[in-house]
Amino acid sequence: MLQRIIPLDTGKLLTRVQLDAYDPESESWQKQFARRYVHHAELDGVLNNMENVNETVYDKFAIAVTPYMAQLMDPDDPQCPIRMQYLPTFHEETKPGFATMLDQLGEEGDTVPGTSIVHRYPRRVLFLVSNTCATLCRFCTRKRMVSKATGSVHKEQIERSIDYIAANTQIQDVLLSGGDPLTFDDQRLDEILGAIRSRAPHVRFLRLGSRMVVQMPTRVTPELCAVLEKHRVQMVNIHINHPKEITPLLRRRVKLIQKAGIMMGLQTVCLKGVNDDVEVMRELFLQSIEMGVRPYYVYSTDMVEGAHHFVVPHKRMLELYEGLRGWISGPAVPTFIVDGLGGLGKLPIIPSYVNEELLPDGSGTTVKCRNYKGMTVEMPGLGQDFSLPTQSN
Repeated sequence: MLQRIIPLDTGKLLTRVQLDAYDPESESWQKQFARRYVHHAELDGVLNNMENVNETVYDKFAIAVTPYMAQLMDPDDPQCPIRMQYLPTFHEETKPGFATMLDQLGEEGDTVPGTSIVHRYPRRVLFLVSNTCATLCRFCTRKRMVSKATGSVHKEQIERSIDYIAANTQIQDVLLSGGDPLTFDDQRLDEILGAIRSRAPHVRFLRLGSRMVVQMPTRVTPELCAVLEKHRVQMVNIHINHPKEITPLLRRRVKLIQKAGIMMGLQTVCLKGVNDDVEVMRELFLQSIEMGVRPYYVYSTDMVEGAHHFVVPHKRMLELYEGLRGWISGPAVPTFIVDGLGGLGKLPIIPSYVNEELLPDGSGTTVKCRNYKGMTVEMPGLGQDFSLPTQSN
């Protein structure tokens, strides 16, 4: 038995019977948020074969799991892909000599002083509006903000961030992220989105990134969708790593966003033991495209502290890509990327299908192509310049 004294009046669902009987649609998302498990011992009566990690893990990164996500966890299998994403493990206590940075992507270096704006690319910005998430992923790239927060996003920072966006007319694309923007209530979201739209008419693409849609689908309500539609949010990106996360409830709530005329994209993190399998990825992206969510990015696991055991080697990521391209529908194939350390940005991981080579006699070049089955063909014409001569008078 895991040792922790749990108060009896927490509203937590402490047995599997209670959890299985729980209907997330029976109460508001705020009440479900309050029921989150915040220590692995609280799940002791819900899950078997739990790893009893050292309390020092919590010094670095907290735990938070919504009842809905706990329902998706296999009650017996420690290798359940949902359990692996959210439950702490002894691996987090080891130090492999890398993956020990709090800000491995160098976001703080690109943050505009006094704001929560990360301005890395010329015409688009990342607007970190929240330092709270519904459920904490063990591989989180922003552990410095969520959990034991040292970089909380204050109201004053948000106001100064909107001032910055309004004053810089070259900014055309704003992505609200965090933490998770949907941890705000509808009124606060209405205020933030409304301020951007009214004060920064030069912003042409306003989008929102949320894991909460998947972790607590009941957060998506007609009222929320009305706010997003009112302020012309053009895209909502959600984060799914395994087909098991795609449920009938998620499908219904995604449909509400789509009915508001909002595009939806999918972001995935490539995680060892969770989804580093061709069949798993094929199924994930086909189910995603079936519900009208376009696969967008597959990220390599960021080199963040406590996440090294999730890292999938570059060679394996290339193999996974090759297992998708040509084998499933083109619109269902996302771009595989690595986020460069220190702020280098997103860099595509792409196998080579087309190569230009010198002809043996040195007279020019030819292009050699291969398809997803390994069949090859030479296309010498692509190595030549067929520009037409200018006609003289």
